[in-house]
Amino acid sequence: MEAITMRSEFCKRVELLAADFAATLWDGVVESAGSERADEWMKKHGGGFLRCALGQALTARSERLRKTDDAGVCSCGGAMTYRQRKSMELHTVLPGRDVEGRAWYAQCEECHVGAFPLLREMKADPEGFTLGLRELSLLAGVVEAYQPAQEILLQRFAGVDVSRDKIHQLVFLQGKNATGYLKEVAPAMEPSAPGRPIYLGMDGGMVFVDKRWQEVKLGCLFREEDRAEPSKDRGELLRRHVVAVRGTPEELWALVEPRVAVRGDQLFVVLGDGAAWIWNLAGFLPNRVEILDWYHADEHISELARTLYGEGTEKAAQFRDVQLTRLADDGVDDVISALQFLLPHQRSKAKKSAVEELLGYLDRNRTRMLYKTFKSRGFHIGSGCVESAISHVFQQRMKRVGMRWHQAGADAMLALRSIYRTHEAWDPFIAWSSMAA
Repeated sequence: MEAITMRSEFCKRVELLAADFAATLWDGVVESAGSERADEWMKKHGGGFLRCALGQALTARSERLRKTDDAGVCSCGGAMTYRQRKSMELHTVLPGRDVEGRAWYAQCEECHVGAFPLLREMKADPEGFTLGLRELSLLAGVVEAYQPAQEILLQRFAGVDVSRDKIHQLVFLQGKNATGYLKEVAPAMEPSAPGRPIYLGMDGGMVFVDKRWQEVKLGCLFREEDRAEPSKDRGELLRRHVVAVRGTPEELWALVEPRVAVRGDQLFVVLGDGAAWIWNLAGFLPNRVEILDWYHADEHISELARTLYGEGTEKAAQFRDVQLTRLADDGVDDVISALQFLLPHQRSKAKKSAVEELLGYLDRNRTRMLYKTFKSRGFHIGSGCVESAISHVFQQRMKRVGMRWHQAGADAMLALRSIYRTHEAWDPFIAWSSMAA
């Protein structure tokens, strides 16, 4: 491919490519009665046309760069000097992937390492993958397991061939960037409307990492105005911030804290399942209301009902309904009194232990179970948003049959999935990281 130095020369070459493509399109679709597969034909052959046109454009761009006589600086600090034009190949998002062209090649005066200044300007990585293809491959690996990401999302849908090793490499490298972004760069949550709280739900789930099950802790933040109710019994979050980490509560808080850095006396409603670490972290928020998730309270009472009276029995259903009615009316002390009355009448060690366990649970959380009061203040008492986030952020991607993780890969994926599942966070992260190789 000869050097292109004039705009008219470039336009003429692209016009020739377009004329050739138009003739091929006529033969392949119009005259061959192939219109039923016209879109597939266009994807295959149109990609080829676009790759050729881009190759011409990049060849011309390299000539423009050469005119500046500044080939840049090598990573060793030495000056790069232009040497000659050489063939180059670039891996792009265009169907068929590879773009060929000729560009000026430069060499370092100190260490003699060579490079194409054009590829550096394009932020292509050492393997020739463009910024766009790296982003597409990363996103495919974050959304899907590596094999379907490669075979379905990239090959079948996008028409580009990227190895699973490359996808894994991108996830690992960008996962480190994602962790830093969440701690130091990602914007804080916007304050809620006057008089309305910000909700913080926290919970945990298990992922198989390094040959054992390990807990992932997750925080989900949303404002009252970020929530919609498509139906009477179903809520839906329109916007949310989520963070997840495999580690200690303090490591989770290191990701939550930058999100809650809002001004003034902002009220927070903290929703949890009763785990001590959740309420310990809630203590970092001076203006807060702590609520034990209603559905977990129901779950604990229902479990005791089954233990005492048997699965599916009328007595179990009656016991559950009475205690939940009391709870709904701020009657947690009445539930505790009822259990204290039942305790000495249990002959079975298992039943006695179950009653004692629920008594302790209720006693530790009695101030967090004033559901009538909470609802009168307009607060939500269920943490369905957190349960949903646990599924969306890491279980759907990281807890599939036969799936195993190492620490570094798991941590990278958790950071990337946190950004991916936070409203309008992915594009700012990509812009910030610039997909550095």
